[in-house]
Amino acid sequence: MRTKVILMAVSMAVFSRGLSQSTEGKNMGKVNLSAFTLKGFNVQFERQLGPRITAALGYSNIPSSTLPYKSSIENVIDDPDVKVNDFRLGTSIFTPEVRYYFGKEGAFHGFYLAPYARIGTYKVQGPIGYSSDNTTRNALFSGKINTFTGGLMIGSSWQLSGKLYLDWWIAGAGFGGANGDLVATTSLDADEQASLKSELDDLDIPFTTIESEVNSNGATVTTTGNMAGVRGFGINLGIRF
Repeated sequence: MRTKVILMAVSMAVFSRGLSQSTEGKNMGKVNLSAFTLKGFNVQFERQLGPRITAALGYSNIPSSTLPYKSSIENVIDDPDVKVNDFRLGTSIFTPEVRYYFGKEGAFHGFYLAPYARIGTYKVQGPIGYSSDNTTRNALFSGKINTFTGGLMIGSSWQLSGKLYLDWWIAGAGFGGANGDLVATTSLDADEQASLKSELDDLDIPFTTIESEVNSNGATVTTTGNMAGVRGFGINLGIRF
Protein backbone atom coordinates (compact mmCIF):
# COMPACT_ATOMS: atom_id res chain seq x y z
CA MET A 1 0.00 0.00 0.00
CA ARG A 2 2.76 2.40 0.93
CA THR A 3 4.53 1.64 -2.36
CA LYS A 4 1.38 2.47 -4.34
CA VAL A 5 1.03 5.82 -2.53
CA ILE A 6 4.66 6.73 -3.29
CA LEU A 7 4.28 5.79 -6.97
CA MET A 8 1.07 7.81 -7.22
CA ALA A 9 2.72 10.84 -5.62
CA VAL A 10 5.70 10.64 -7.97
CA SER A 11 3.38 10.26 -10.99
CA MET A 12 1.35 13.28 -9.94
CA ALA A 13 4.52 15.34 -9.44
CA VAL A 14 5.84 14.40 -12.89
CA PHE A 15 2.46 15.10 -14.47
CA SER A 16 2.17 18.48 -12.73
CA ARG A 17 5.66 19.47 -13.82
CA GLY A 18 4.95 18.48 -17.42
CA LEU A 19 1.66 20.36 -17.38
CA SER A 20 3.24 23.52 -15.99
CA GLN A 21 5.95 23.37 -18.67
CA SER A 22 3.47 22.79 -21.46
CA THR A 23 1.38 25.78 -20.38
CA GLU A 24 4.36 28.15 -20.09
CA GLY A 25 4.05 31.01 -22.53
CA LYS A 26 5.96 30.77 -25.79
CA ASN A 27 6.13 34.56 -26.24
CA MET A 28 8.10 37.31 -24.57
CA GLY A 29 7.85 41.08 -24.85
CA LYS A 30 10.88 43.11 -23.79
CA VAL A 31 12.01 46.67 -23.29
CA ASN A 32 15.68 47.67 -23.42
CA LEU A 33 16.48 49.81 -20.38
CA SER A 34 19.85 50.87 -21.84
CA ALA A 35 18.15 52.71 -24.71
CA PHE A 36 16.71 55.27 -22.30
CA THR A 37 20.23 56.62 -21.67
CA LEU A 38 20.27 57.72 -25.34
CA LYS A 39 16.82 59.33 -25.01
CA GLY A 40 15.33 56.67 -27.27
CA PHE A 41 13.50 53.38 -26.92
CA ASN A 42 14.07 49.77 -27.95
CA VAL A 43 11.48 46.98 -27.79
CA GLN A 44 11.60 43.33 -28.83
CA PHE A 45 9.14 40.48 -29.34
CA GLU A 46 10.49 36.91 -29.05
CA ARG A 47 8.67 33.70 -29.98
CA GLN A 48 9.68 30.13 -29.10
CA LEU A 49 9.94 27.85 -32.15
CA GLY A 50 11.46 24.75 -30.56
CA PRO A 51 12.88 23.47 -27.26
CA ARG A 52 16.01 25.64 -27.61
CA ILE A 53 15.24 27.89 -30.59
CA THR A 54 13.43 31.23 -30.73
CA ALA A 55 12.93 33.98 -33.28
CA ALA A 56 12.81 37.66 -32.34
CA LEU A 57 12.09 41.03 -33.93
CA GLY A 58 13.32 44.25 -32.36
CA TYR A 59 12.67 47.90 -33.12
CA SER A 60 14.64 50.89 -31.84
CA ASN A 61 14.20 54.60 -32.37
CA ILE A 62 16.33 57.51 -31.21
CA PRO A 63 15.06 61.05 -31.95
CA SER A 64 17.32 63.52 -33.73
CA SER A 65 20.15 64.67 -31.47
CA THR A 66 23.85 65.51 -31.56
CA LEU A 67 26.24 62.82 -32.74
CA PRO A 68 27.66 60.34 -30.20
CA TYR A 69 31.43 59.82 -30.07
CA LYS A 70 32.01 63.18 -31.79
CA SER A 71 35.74 63.28 -31.13
CA SER A 72 36.21 59.85 -32.75
CA ILE A 73 34.18 60.91 -35.80
CA GLU A 74 36.22 64.11 -36.13
CA ASN A 75 39.42 62.05 -36.12
CA VAL A 76 38.08 59.77 -38.86
CA ILE A 77 36.85 62.58 -41.15
CA ASP A 78 39.76 64.92 -40.31
CA ASP A 79 38.22 67.93 -42.08
CA PRO A 80 37.53 71.17 -40.15
CA ASP A 81 34.98 72.24 -42.76
CA VAL A 82 32.70 69.35 -41.73
CA LYS A 83 31.08 70.81 -38.60
CA VAL A 84 30.72 67.57 -36.64
CA ASN A 85 29.61 69.38 -33.48
CA ASP A 86 26.64 70.83 -35.36
CA PHE A 87 25.50 67.59 -37.00
CA ARG A 88 22.33 65.89 -35.79
CA LEU A 89 21.37 62.24 -36.16
CA GLY A 90 18.13 60.30 -35.71
CA THR A 91 17.89 56.52 -36.02
CA SER A 92 15.23 53.92 -36.77
CA ILE A 93 16.33 50.25 -36.77
CA PHE A 94 14.61 46.88 -37.22
CA THR A 95 16.52 43.81 -35.98
CA PRO A 96 15.28 40.28 -36.81
CA GLU A 97 17.24 37.45 -35.22
CA VAL A 98 17.23 33.73 -34.40
CA ARG A 99 18.47 32.46 -31.04
CA TYR A 100 19.83 29.12 -29.89
CA TYR A 101 19.84 28.64 -26.10
CA PHE A 102 22.48 26.41 -24.53
CA GLY A 103 20.95 26.24 -21.03
CA LYS A 104 19.53 22.91 -19.86
CA GLU A 105 16.12 24.56 -19.37
CA GLY A 106 15.94 25.47 -23.05
CA ALA A 107 14.39 28.56 -24.61
CA PHE A 108 14.49 31.83 -22.63
CA HIS A 109 17.05 30.41 -20.16
CA GLY A 110 20.83 30.70 -20.02
CA PHE A 111 23.43 31.64 -22.61
CA TYR A 112 22.41 31.95 -26.25
CA LEU A 113 23.94 32.61 -29.65
CA ALA A 114 22.00 34.90 -31.98
CA PRO A 115 22.69 35.48 -35.69
CA TYR A 116 20.91 38.70 -36.65
CA ALA A 117 20.28 41.28 -39.36
CA ARG A 118 19.86 45.04 -38.90
CA ILE A 119 17.91 47.26 -41.28
CA GLY A 120 18.51 50.88 -40.35
CA THR A 121 17.55 54.36 -41.48
CA TYR A 122 19.63 57.29 -40.25
CA LYS A 123 18.33 60.84 -40.64
CA VAL A 124 21.30 63.19 -40.92
CA GLN A 125 21.50 66.98 -40.85
CA GLY A 126 24.61 69.12 -40.66
CA PRO A 127 26.64 71.97 -42.19
CA ILE A 128 29.70 71.81 -44.43
CA GLY A 129 31.77 74.98 -44.69
CA TYR A 130 33.18 76.58 -47.84
CA SER A 131 34.87 79.91 -48.64
CA SER A 132 34.06 82.58 -51.19
CA ASP A 133 35.34 86.19 -51.39
CA ASN A 134 37.33 85.57 -48.19
CA THR A 135 34.09 84.77 -46.38
CA THR A 136 33.29 81.40 -44.80
CA ARG A 137 29.78 80.11 -45.42
CA ASN A 138 27.93 76.92 -44.52
CA ALA A 139 25.78 74.70 -46.70
CA LEU A 140 23.23 72.82 -44.58
CA PHE A 141 22.85 69.23 -45.79
CA SER A 142 20.06 66.86 -44.78
CA GLY A 143 18.91 63.45 -45.90
CA LYS A 144 18.86 59.73 -45.09
CA ILE A 145 21.42 56.95 -45.02
CA ASN A 146 20.08 53.39 -45.29
CA THR A 147 22.05 50.45 -43.92
CA PHE A 148 21.85 46.67 -43.95
CA THR A 149 24.18 44.59 -41.80
CA GLY A 150 24.39 41.00 -40.58
CA GLY A 151 26.15 39.77 -37.48
CA LEU A 152 26.36 37.46 -34.50
CA MET A 153 25.71 38.20 -30.82
CA ILE A 154 26.06 36.27 -27.58
CA GLY A 155 23.81 36.94 -24.61
CA SER A 156 22.19 35.42 -21.57
CA SER A 157 18.67 35.29 -20.14
CA TRP A 158 17.49 34.66 -16.57
CA GLN A 159 14.08 34.16 -15.02
CA LEU A 160 13.84 36.68 -12.19
CA SER A 161 10.46 35.65 -10.84
CA GLY A 162 7.24 34.28 -12.27
CA LYS A 163 6.92 35.69 -15.78
CA LEU A 164 9.61 38.36 -15.33
CA TYR A 165 12.94 37.81 -17.15
CA LEU A 166 16.25 39.62 -17.56
CA ASP A 167 17.91 39.47 -21.00
CA TRP A 168 21.52 40.67 -21.24
CA TRP A 169 22.99 41.38 -24.67
CA ILE A 170 26.64 40.72 -23.88
CA ALA A 171 28.48 41.45 -27.12
CA GLY A 172 28.07 41.19 -30.88
CA ALA A 173 29.44 42.53 -34.13
CA GLY A 174 28.14 42.90 -37.67
CA PHE A 175 29.17 44.00 -41.13
CA GLY A 176 27.27 45.20 -44.18
CA GLY A 177 26.62 48.10 -46.52
CA ALA A 178 25.26 51.65 -46.46
CA ASN A 179 24.04 54.18 -49.00
CA GLY A 180 22.28 57.50 -48.95
CA ASP A 181 21.76 61.00 -50.31
CA LEU A 182 22.29 64.31 -48.54
CA VAL A 183 20.96 67.49 -50.14
CA ALA A 184 21.65 71.20 -49.49
CA THR A 185 19.25 73.70 -51.06
CA THR A 186 20.78 77.17 -51.37
CA SER A 187 21.54 79.76 -54.03
CA LEU A 188 25.15 79.62 -55.20
CA ASP A 189 27.04 81.80 -57.65
CA ALA A 190 29.83 80.38 -59.82
CA ASP A 191 32.60 81.01 -57.27
CA GLU A 192 30.55 79.50 -54.45
CA GLN A 193 29.78 76.45 -56.55
CA ALA A 194 33.46 75.89 -57.27
CA SER A 195 34.45 76.32 -53.62
CA LEU A 196 31.75 73.97 -52.28
CA LYS A 197 32.50 71.39 -54.98
CA SER A 198 36.17 71.46 -53.98
CA GLU A 199 35.27 70.86 -50.32
CA LEU A 200 32.99 67.94 -51.20
CA ASP A 201 35.59 66.37 -53.47
CA ASP A 202 38.10 66.50 -50.61
CA LEU A 203 35.87 64.53 -48.26
CA ASP A 204 37.53 61.24 -47.33
CA ILE A 205 35.62 58.72 -45.20
CA PRO A 206 37.16 55.24 -44.87
CA PHE A 207 35.43 52.44 -46.85
CA THR A 208 32.99 54.96 -48.35
CA THR A 209 32.64 56.27 -51.90
CA ILE A 210 31.39 59.86 -52.10
CA GLU A 211 30.03 61.50 -55.23
CA SER A 212 28.75 65.06 -55.39
CA GLU A 213 26.92 67.41 -57.74
CA VAL A 214 26.79 71.18 -57.28
CA ASN A 215 24.75 73.74 -59.21
CA SER A 216 23.22 77.17 -58.71
CA ASN A 217 20.41 75.70 -56.58
CA GLY A 218 22.57 73.77 -54.13
CA ALA A 219 24.36 70.44 -53.88
CA THR A 220 23.74 66.69 -53.57
CA VAL A 221 26.09 64.18 -51.93
CA THR A 222 25.65 60.46 -52.67
CA THR A 223 27.39 57.91 -50.44
CA THR A 224 27.91 54.16 -50.87
CA GLY A 225 30.17 51.92 -48.85
CA ASN A 226 30.70 49.32 -46.17
CA MET A 227 29.56 49.54 -42.59
CA ALA A 228 30.69 47.74 -39.44
CA GLY A 229 28.86 47.92 -36.16
CA VAL A 230 28.79 46.53 -32.65
CA ARG A 231 25.80 45.37 -30.64
CA GLY A 232 25.63 44.50 -27.00
CA PHE A 233 25.83 45.77 -23.44
CA GLY A 234 22.02 46.00 -23.48
CA ILE A 235 19.90 45.25 -20.39
CA ASN A 236 16.34 44.15 -21.17
CA LEU A 237 13.36 43.36 -18.95
CA GLY A 238 10.91 40.88 -20.39
CA ILE A 239 7.43 39.49 -19.65
CA ARG A 240 6.71 35.92 -20.80
CA PHE A 241 3.19 35.12 -21.90
